[in-house]
Amino acid sequence: MLVLQRSQTIQLKIEVLDQDQKIIGTIFGIVSGSISINGESDIRRTANFVVQPTLTEHIKLTETSLLWLNKDIRIFVGLLNHRTNQYKYYSLGYYVYTDTSGTYDATTNNLTVNCADFMKKLDGTKNGQLGALIISFPAYKENEETGEVIEYNIIRNAVIDTLENLAQITNYRIDDIGEYHAIPEYNDNWETYREENATTWNTIPFDQEFSSGCSVLSILTTFRDLYPNYEMFFDMESNTFICQLKPLCYEDDIFLDNDFLQKVFISENTSVDMSTVRNICEVWGQVIEADFYNEVCSYSNNTYSSTIAGYEEGYYNGDVIALKIPSANQANAQMNINNFGKIGIFNESNEAPIKANELKPNEIYAFKIKKKRIDQQDVIKAYLLGQWQVHAINVLSNGTKSRKFVTGSDGEEYELYSKEYFQKFYNCERVDMTIIPNSPFTVEKLGEIPDIKVNGEFDNITSNDLAADRAKWENWKNCRLTDNITITTSLLPFLDVNKKVSYKRSDSDKEQQYIISSISHDFTEFKTTITMYRFYPLYDMQL
Repeated sequence: MLVLQRSQTIQLKIEVLDQDQKIIGTIFGIVSGSISINGESDIRRTANFVVQPTLTEHIKLTETSLLWLNKDIRIFVGLLNHRTNQYKYYSLGYYVYTDTSGTYDATTNNLTVNCADFMKKLDGTKNGQLGALIISFPAYKENEETGEVIEYNIIRNAVIDTLENLAQITNYRIDDIGEYHAIPEYNDNWETYREENATTWNTIPFDQEFSSGCSVLSILTTFRDLYPNYEMFFDMESNTFICQLKPLCYEDDIFLDNDFLQKVFISENTSVDMSTVRNICEVWGQVIEADFYNEVCSYSNNTYSSTIAGYEEGYYNGDVIALKIPSANQANAQMNINNFGKIGIFNESNEAPIKANELKPNEIYAFKIKKKRIDQQDVIKAYLLGQWQVHAINVLSNGTKSRKFVTGSDGEEYELYSKEYFQKFYNCERVDMTIIPNSPFTVEKLGEIPDIKVNGEFDNITSNDLAADRAKWENWKNCRLTDNITITTSLLPFLDVNKKVSYKRSDSDKEQQYIISSISHDFTEFKTTITMYRFYPLYDMQL
């Protein structure tokens, strides 16, 4: 492998592209340069390089030169094979110039140019800002005469529509965006879930409207962030716009092993930013607006019954009903509104009937009606959204019992760090415990370090189940991205983010698995700096 040669000779090459992405020139003889790749940023790749304008007449700051605003570029780094005296080139992606003029140094006769990937064409820096128009994406289309829903609008289609019509991008790969349990990576029964929730699992949950002055990227990220753990970026090889789940790397093979990394190793820096470590994520979602509400509700034979004035035509798909609950429920509870018939009450995240005592007496809960067509019959269910404001907590725990007890305001004793403890002291019914026995960041080891998520994109979360999914993801992200290590190696131009590697730290006697989160190539020093976080699977085990 060329990167293992004792001495390195490199050559940077830049292909200059016109607006049709055709090569119109090539720049060699670059004095120095660097490239950074960050898997957590919308602008994934940035680059800078230094050239000498006197090397060629085409490298001047003029409208006809190869360094002008209407040009795009593709950057390569070549490693010289000393045996064949030939360069092997590695593609480092497509870029746009981000400086309007560059920086010219008359003493050294050098011109410094800064670049970024094609997301800069979407964020308003170079194109992408929308003018005096309001753009709307309704949640569904309805019959103008009857008000009946004709078609629900799919998130993926909205992303494609934005790319094609607002950014004129036709080279893309857009994966499904939708509910947690409809995604194969999360649910072995995803096909069944999609079939049973065919009209809603991947649709825009509520109308989206964007005002003048916003950017194409802001529209795209709004749709991306309707559900957690999605990423958007331009592919390095083909410049394809990609929207997909962030790789969880559960089943991924090791891209680089410890033996290889030790051969190119230069230095190591282990750091944990304790100011950003969190082990509790509390999500406050949408304040639920009910279509129908009644405080008068009875409970008999495990059925909540209520008569609501104005609710006259039977259960309708998408209706939100709020009831003041008179008594705690037994398992498999039902409801019956206006004698339309008994329907089961279910959790949205897993399609399971609500458990006993999920509904507390004298509290107001909201339920969403969903009507599905299964085996040519209508199946109607009520899904528990939660109380008036969506609220959920996820706690990182090592799964042990504290054997310590604290007294609540009600005089009852609660075991420290138990689920009941968090329900009481955080005043939150929906508490999930994520168990990672070997994590250094659990509440048992560090105490409670909460991360409160409220407002902004979190206002889009419409149920406790969805809030719990988001809290789980955010808590996992908080604890994995802070347990990281940075190593410097010989230049490794083929690296990319979201790759799994194995590495033995200098203070450890065994190898551990890591995921690459960011990379920086220094072409002057022939070095690559790699930041990677400890690989912890997203455990599903609950207390």
